[in-house]
Order: sequence, then C-alpha cells, then structure tokens
Amino acid sequence: MTKILIGALALVTMFFVFASGGRIEGYLFPVASRGEILRHVAVGETSTRIWGQAARLRDCSFDHLVWFLGDDHDNARADLVFEEGTRLRGGGSFTFGPWLVQLTPDQLLSRSYAIVYHRCHPLWLTETRFYG
Repeated sequence: MTKILIGALALVTMFFVFASGGRIEGYLFPVASRGEILRHVAVGETSTRIWGQAARLRDCSFDHLVWFLGDDHDNARADLVFEEGTRLRGGGSFTFGPWLVQLTPDQLLSRSYAIVYHRCHPLWLTETRFYG
C-alpha cells in the first residue's frame, strides 16, 4: 500500500512540475525584464500602436508573446501584430515596436498584461511576465 501511495505522489508531483514548470522557472529566473512602453498611439477605436524597451536576461529562443486584458484570473486574449518584422535580439537592453495591440490606450496602459514564452530547454516553455 505504501508503494502505491509513493507512486501516486510521484505522479502528482511530476504532473505539477510539468504543468507549472515554465511559470515557476520564469518567475524565479526571468528571460526578459519587464517591458516599458515609451510611446503609444491610438489606432482607430480599438487598437494601440506601441514602442518600448526591455532587456534580455537569459540566452533562450523566443517562441511567442501573448497580450491579455484583465488579470491573472479573469482575462481575454488580445490580438497582437509585430509590425517591426522579424528580429534577432542579443543579450541586454533592446527596443521594440511598432507593435499593434487590439486594446484601447486606456485598456492597454491600465488593465492589461503580457506574457512572453521562450524555449530555454526541452522540458517546457519558460513563461516570463513581460508587461503589467
């Protein structure tokens, strides 16, 4: 009976590590610093074009970035277009933009956050809070 309990506990632990590993790693060892929006321009009634700066802290491959309206528990995903085209970023400080986010300037600056995902190793994508 003890072996079954230990096995079940090991399975639950492994599930937790693989399900949350990327989030935990990004919190403890972020890949990028928090981004700072330096300039924003309203585009129509529902979008905002942004430019900003951040820093790359670890040598990992960029996978994707997701922008959300709301908070960690109640959110909606916002469309994001990298208008600057494809870029390779080295370590240290970098600028970004223009990016087009389908949020109004008020939503973007006061009620949104962004998560960036990087491939640092084969186990999972590392999640770093990029904005908000």
